[in-house]
Amino acid sequence: MNSRKWPVLVILASAAGAVVAIACSETGPDAGPRGNGCIGQDCFDASGGNPDGGGPLPGTDGGDTDGAVEITDPLAGINPLTAKLVKGGYQFTEGPVWIGNRLIFSDTNASTMYQLYSDGGIDVFRNNSGRANGNAVDAQGRLVTCEGSPNRRRVTRTDAQLQTPQPIATTFNGSGFNEPNDVIVRKKDGTIYFTDPRYSNDPDGGQDKLAAYRLPPGANPDQAQRLAFDFNQPNGIALSPDEGTLYVVNNGDGRVLAAPLNADGTLGAAGFSKIADADGGDGMAVDDRGNLYVAATAGILVFDKAGAPLGTITIPQGAPSNCAFGGSDRKTLFITSNLNGGNAATGLYSIKLNVPGLP
Repeated sequence: MNSRKWPVLVILASAAGAVVAIACSETGPDAGPRGNGCIGQDCFDASGGNPDGGGPLPGTDGGDTDGAVEITDPLAGINPLTAKLVKGGYQFTEGPVWIGNRLIFSDTNASTMYQLYSDGGIDVFRNNSGRANGNAVDAQGRLVTCEGSPNRRRVTRTDAQLQTPQPIATTFNGSGFNEPNDVIVRKKDGTIYFTDPRYSNDPDGGQDKLAAYRLPPGANPDQAQRLAFDFNQPNGIALSPDEGTLYVVNNGDGRVLAAPLNADGTLGAAGFSKIADADGGDGMAVDDRGNLYVAATAGILVFDKAGAPLGTITIPQGAPSNCAFGGSDRKTLFITSNLNGGNAATGLYSIKLNVPGLP
């Protein structure tokens, strides 16, 4: 962990006065029961005690303090800044999203999606997923998924009961997409944004550009709008808490880009500009304070909303491929991983942070 000199602000309710800061509570259909920041048999023993000693696991009632507390530094007091393994043995994990009291994530190379329940159980969510990669959830609790296999090249949406996916973005200018990679939904109006890089050497079909796209509310599958196309492998994509800024991780040159959005969700006139460097940058997440979490070669690079570095969260093996917040308080960061040139299978990791994040 790199040393950081960022101030930590703690605001408490006074004994005789009113509360001056209120911690974020669980909200919406994505919130669910959650015991701690690391779930699964690899993370803790049956006694329920902290595997590191010294009391209950993070996030349990026994670890809470009286009064409302707000810690503005998401990484303050977390040592080591290393996520713990939830489950390993996958081929290439990607696309985590917290939805309906569970985490859904993709094993892209296996064309399989899994679901992790709040009690630690894991089972198959969907087989034959079309090399599903990035996932997102909309305001109605529906799952939006990028499918990058050569015979699909599309974005799909699954209803709140998580039944059969329906194609919602299939072509642009009469041709299929390259390999839809990652996706985010603007909750205020349902606008969908997704990236479309090309990592395979498949000679058939695809687009002439590497681009990011916008699918307006109510649009047909052939009505996606190209936002920009001067990217070098556009990958991770996210929105600021006020949904007025769109972020894209430009994987090919290791940069995090930001662009203002107009009220209707179209791209602002200023277009994209670099706010941070992220070597090997892949997927990303954003917390409620606007801090950015970018999966990169070195780990999860954490930046404030202006792009100033706050620290790096590492995983024990490989390199992170994506990340997402979940749990009942939305403070657990789930991290998927890639091989990073090695031969080991990839896994799912988690770490409890101080600031809740966006689903």
